[in-house]
Amino acid sequence: MRKTLVLAAALVIAAGACRRDGASAAASARSGEPAPLPAPAAAPPAIDPALDDLFAFSAGLPGESPAYADLREEPAWREFADLAGKGWKDFYAAVLGPMDAWAAGKLWEARERAAALFYPFGGPDLSTAQALFPGATTTVLMGLEPVGNLPDLVRSSPEWRAEFFADLGALTSDFLKRGYFITMRMMDTYTRARVDGALPVIGFFLKRGGCSVVDVRRLAPDENGGWIETPYERLAKRPHRPYGVRIDYLRPGDPAPKTVYYFSCDLENKAFTEDSPLHRFFMGLGSMTTFVKSGSYLLHWSNFSTVRRFILDRSWFLLQDDTGISYRVLKNQDWGIRLFGRYATPVKDFTNVEQMDLRAAYEDPEAKVEPLPFHFGYRWVTRVDNLLLAKRPRRPYKAPVVKGPPALP
Repeated sequence: MRKTLVLAAALVIAAGACRRDGASAAASARSGEPAPLPAPAAAPPAIDPALDDLFAFSAGLPGESPAYADLREEPAWREFADLAGKGWKDFYAAVLGPMDAWAAGKLWEARERAAALFYPFGGPDLSTAQALFPGATTTVLMGLEPVGNLPDLVRSSPEWRAEFFADLGALTSDFLKRGYFITMRMMDTYTRARVDGALPVIGFFLKRGGCSVVDVRRLAPDENGGWIETPYERLAKRPHRPYGVRIDYLRPGDPAPKTVYYFSCDLENKAFTEDSPLHRFFMGLGSMTTFVKSGSYLLHWSNFSTVRRFILDRSWFLLQDDTGISYRVLKNQDWGIRLFGRYATPVKDFTNVEQMDLRAAYEDPEAKVEPLPFHFGYRWVTRVDNLLLAKRPRRPYKAPVVKGPPALP
């Protein structure tokens, strides 16, 4: 059944319920009657066992599903599972574990405000988002890469499965070594149509992160500029960008599900306009923190000014490496800035993006630059990494406008 996607509707309903409960309590106090008992908390949604088992098997994790019992004995899967297990263990020890511990102390305020995490140019990198902002109820990932389909592993041939796990193993191993995806390598892999998009990669990170899958749904813009959400089904051909997918999942110990969106989209001005369906969708995110890593320095350029303006207008906090918004822009707008790690000349793939004012800030003995206890991003060989945490000015006219959901049709 098709329905129009309404972001933040649940929050508005919950807020209304809180106001009604408060009003009822106040009225009871005035009348001398006892206040009504609060409604019992809703049970967490059921995990979808078929989807969850597929995601787990695709991530190289052992399971008890009889559907994959024979497939778990295949040499290609066993080799992939060993490779993925070792790669994830090493990546967690070197990056994700230290990143989570660091963020708990340094990003506590941003974490509290990050109801939604906006992560442009990161592709399907859910692992870094969850390490830095595990409490975000909504995470929005995006990239040029297609959404793709989940693999039909049970009905495919052993040869096809071997090729699928070889491709997925190459993609994930590359990321676990560098901490970012190389777009051209991903696109080359996707053209072979075994791992044919970002969805299986996001599933890999979800299951390796210990999460359980509740639901997967497709998203597509409608003719009125809104968005249509439909149950997941396999697509015979890739839609035109923008389009997306929504995955609801449960983290261990969480009573309520969280949501990750992935949009296959172009954020350049010619495609990402203020009246575009994607811009309208993002405007409904509410209280938002933005994270940028290995972003190809796109936010430095005028042809990405619309998304840059959106980030500056709507974010309470901005966490980024030097590939994000230029340091001078944040200083000119009086954002509060903390610096971590070390600044170095951009890698040779990128020219005319060195920031001499940011270099000077890092070298200023009064700047109180703080250490960064993990490595990621373009300088994965030299391990000279930097992060900047910017907090928006307190002036009222600088506060982002948090809009409510659009009206139901």
